[in-house]
Amino acid sequence: MRRVRYFMVLETDADRIRVDFETERGQVIVLHVVQYETMRRGAWQPVARYDSAHGFVHLDLQTPTDPLKYRMTVEDLDEALSFAIEDLKANWRAYKRRFVGEDS
Repeated sequence: MRRVRYFMVLETDADRIRVDFETERGQVIVLHVVQYETMRRGAWQPVARYDSAHGFVHLDLQTPTDPLKYRMTVEDLDEALSFAIEDLKANWRAYKRRFVGEDS
C-alpha cells in the first residue's frame, strides 16, 4: 500500500486543493480527501471536500449556514479521485462564493 499526499496551489497562495489517497497495485483503494481550502482569518478553512468516509464517495460543501452533503454515484475510486480534482479545479470560485455567503 502506498499513501499519496500533496497540495495543488490555485491562482493565489490563499487557495489550494489538498489531495490524500492510498493505492495498491496502481489502483486507488482509499480516498481520504480531495479538499478545496481557502485562507481566511489567518487559518486554512475547508470549503468543499470529497471523501469516501461512511462507505461511499460524497461531497461536503461548507456554507455560512449549514453544510451540504452530496452523494456521488461513481463507485470506482480512481474515477472518483479524477472527478473530484477536476471539479474542484473548475468550480473552486463558485464554492468559495457560497462559503463566504456571496451566493444565495
